[in-house]
Amino acid sequence: MGTRVVGIASGKGGVGKTTLIVNLALQLTEFGKKVLIFDADLGMANVHLAFSKSISHDLSDVLEGNVSLEETILSLSEGIDLIPGGSGVADIADLDEIGVSSIVRAFSALEGQYDYLLVDMSAGISTQVLTFLSCVHLKIVVGTNELGSISDAYSLIKVHSKHHGMENLIYLPNRVPSSKAGKKLFESVNYVTTKFLQEDLEYIGSISEDSLYCRVWDSTEPKGIIKSASNAYAELSAIVSKIEGHSAFNSEEGSKGLSFFLDGFTS
Repeated sequence: MGTRVVGIASGKGGVGKTTLIVNLALQLTEFGKKVLIFDADLGMANVHLAFSKSISHDLSDVLEGNVSLEETILSLSEGIDLIPGGSGVADIADLDEIGVSSIVRAFSALEGQYDYLLVDMSAGISTQVLTFLSCVHLKIVVGTNELGSISDAYSLIKVHSKHHGMENLIYLPNRVPSSKAGKKLFESVNYVTTKFLQEDLEYIGSISEDSLYCRVWDSTEPKGIIKSASNAYAELSAIVSKIEGHSAFNSEEGSKGLSFFLDGFTS
């Protein structure tokens, strides 16, 4: 089976998207998976900071021909690596055919080296975000119960569904008071999508507000969710189990691994 590609997006910033990515990667390693994170968040490319790492090269250096893609890969933790996107994420859209082919070949060489590629996207509804969402096997839109987050998440879902439908599109409530509140938030957003877009969102769970869950940003703390004391750990573990068994990876597109992700940039 090829590399599974999961994209994580949000309608607005500040909803805990990157914290989710970090904890999701850590949780996947507990399932015995090897994970590569592609930090494609132009505004807040900071995944490396959660692991107290500094970046020497990013995708822009690859596009300029200074280093290979492999040379940008940063080891964050056991079983977790990072490709920093930097300004190179925006530059992808301006590449000529030769440049695109070069990047595609570089990424293709990583096929099979990782079980998962997690793509951390910028917040909002930019061309880059919509392109990345269309290229991943499983799409996760993260949101909170703040009114602005709900509105912006729906806007992102609506624009994406207009061009690509809602297959394998998940709305994930994050930083909610409880799992019950998370389910209620999902149902509220799903009601609107069903009414106006005539399609249902997929529910795989929610993540409760938990100070222990956010300790990945504390350089004095060991990485990982503190199992015995964190409600978020159990919730995320259940979510990862559902991701592991998701039908998106058993489809024709899923069987293509990284090539499906890369084909989106050449079509």
